[in-house]
Amino acid sequence: MARPRSLITMFLTIAIALILAACTTAATPAPTEAPATEAPATEAPATEVSATEAPATEAASNCPLADLEDGATVVFSGWGDDTEQQVYRDSIDRFNAACPGVTVDYQPIPSEFQTKVKAAMAGGTAPDVMYIDDQLMTAFASTGQIAPLDDYMAEAGVTREEFIPSLLTIFTLDGKTYALPKDWGTLGLVYLPEAFEEAGIDEPTADWTWDDIKTAADAIAKKGEYGGFCMGADWARFAPFAFGNGGAFASDDFKTATLDTPEVKEAATFVGDMKANGSLSTAADVGAGWCGEAIGKKLVGMTTEGGWMVNFMKNDYPDVEYKVVPHPAGPKQKADVIFTNGIGVNANSQYPRAAAALALFLTGRDNQAEITKTGFAYPTRPDQLDLITNDVDKAIAEGSSFPGTRVAFWGPNTGKVNDSVGKALERVFSGTQTVDESFAQAQQEVQDILDGK
Repeated sequence: MARPRSLITMFLTIAIALILAACTTAATPAPTEAPATEAPATEAPATEVSATEAPATEAASNCPLADLEDGATVVFSGWGDDTEQQVYRDSIDRFNAACPGVTVDYQPIPSEFQTKVKAAMAGGTAPDVMYIDDQLMTAFASTGQIAPLDDYMAEAGVTREEFIPSLLTIFTLDGKTYALPKDWGTLGLVYLPEAFEEAGIDEPTADWTWDDIKTAADAIAKKGEYGGFCMGADWARFAPFAFGNGGAFASDDFKTATLDTPEVKEAATFVGDMKANGSLSTAADVGAGWCGEAIGKKLVGMTTEGGWMVNFMKNDYPDVEYKVVPHPAGPKQKADVIFTNGIGVNANSQYPRAAAALALFLTGRDNQAEITKTGFAYPTRPDQLDLITNDVDKAIAEGSSFPGTRVAFWGPNTGKVNDSVGKALERVFSGTQTVDESFAQAQQEVQDILDGK
């Protein structure tokens, strides 16, 4: 594997690259794919409760806010598998040490998070502190159901400027900040060295292009022991292809759909042709739940996945050798997609200061550094990016500096836009429509969405 550019050099360009980006939603998993921003979820009862009692010690100096409500109990909910849940249990322990007197009742919701939280908000039982994606931001910010954090940020000495710029766009409405980014991720080309050796071809490098993916996938698939390239009908995995060809799903002002453009349709034709000739397989085609699992089970030679692969492979397939290089370049430019989610506060929390303190702490500099050490996610502050030390994470994170990289955010209807792209790919992969037919349909669907129809 070619060595990625130095992180110091790479991340000097991040602020410029990301200022031009538009922000995205948390990727909602396609039916057979891992969530685009998280590791595959292990189902657990939505009612699971794990309360962490605050230690009876004096408040530490690094609690974000002073004068927290006496006897406060704050419910915190997010999604994620066992690995992610442990990351936040450890974070809660650190919060308890910093802010004694507050009890955090951690209630993870691994599946159907948005649906369940919306129902809880309507019923007056929503968590005090919760993950926020574009869907929940759209549902809750404009209705005043989540609280703006700016005054609490000012009190805690936290500024918007200290975060990677594009990550905040999704969480901003009318100049106010309704959540703070908890992490972000990009995609890299994950591969099995043994599949390349078996096919008698060279391993991928950081200089690979689309043509290299196709050539290698053809060679691996023809040998018959492995599928070539694994990709589902997933907008998130498709996005770097579209962006790498100079395309986007909508205009930067979120008013015009751009799915029937040559740039997007050429990208769809590329992956569609690979699916038709057998060099591209979905996870279901090879008997896996998602493409990362297909790598772990040695069913395919390549796929594109994010930093969640590190802990997934370590925990589930520790004996499988795999490597990662940055996402291959498209015909027009190198490009990747950035995923992000935030943490926000219920505006009707009985303990608003304690809830805000928890949100600030979880997304704060010190806690971000500790989470980065686990390999779970990347820090949201540019000056902490040198904390990424794992070679796999370095290769994946390099995509954040590519000139065509952007966050797939298309305004308040981002989820619907991205879903329409995924459904267009499904029709192409199944052969029920041509690329022109499918993306013409998606163009009209997305335009109607953007027009509010």
